[in-house]
Amino acid sequence: MREAQSAGSALQRLLERLGLDRQLRTYRALMHWDEIVGAHLAQVARPLRIDAHTLWVAVKSHAWMQELTFHKRTILQRLNERVGEERFREVRFTVRAELPTAFQTADEATPDAPPPEPPQLSEAELAEVEANLQGVSDPALRDALRRAQLATLRYQKQLEQRGWRKCPMCACYHSSGSAVCFLCERGG
Repeated sequence: MREAQSAGSALQRLLERLGLDRQLRTYRALMHWDEIVGAHLAQVARPLRIDAHTLWVAVKSHAWMQELTFHKRTILQRLNERVGEERFREVRFTVRAELPTAFQTADEATPDAPPPEPPQLSEAELAEVEANLQGVSDPALRDALRRAQLATLRYQKQLEQRGWRKCPMCACYHSSGSAVCFLCERGG
């Protein structure tokens, strides 16, 4: 059990050193967007992108943008509480004819529907993961890092299956119809 704890704490320190622990907490918070803004507002506004300390949110219309502007302080407070720190300082809204796909967490899945099959990784992707782990000598840490990298690759493939694309300029995933995300498209 001690080995698992030391591997877990080593992985946590590595995530902290790389700044990924904060990113993970942030994306977990955004997975609960409907709880943060309420089910009614979640139907007309969805998170789009994070830019430094600003969350960009797509909304269905200018009227909804105006309405959400009145709720900005509450949204920021709830988001930061969910993340566990003051991660966001600003929320900005942009009107979109089509909202990004809402994520569905495991506990929201329909009980009758079978869970989706995890995306299969290619031999080249598996080989790349192994190559990334060459310098890790601790077997427990190596295994934890392998699982984390494989999970990240599968998650990215799931986004792609849902129609999301990786922006070639900033490497963020987005659901807009263009090749680049809306901020890079506007030069922002």
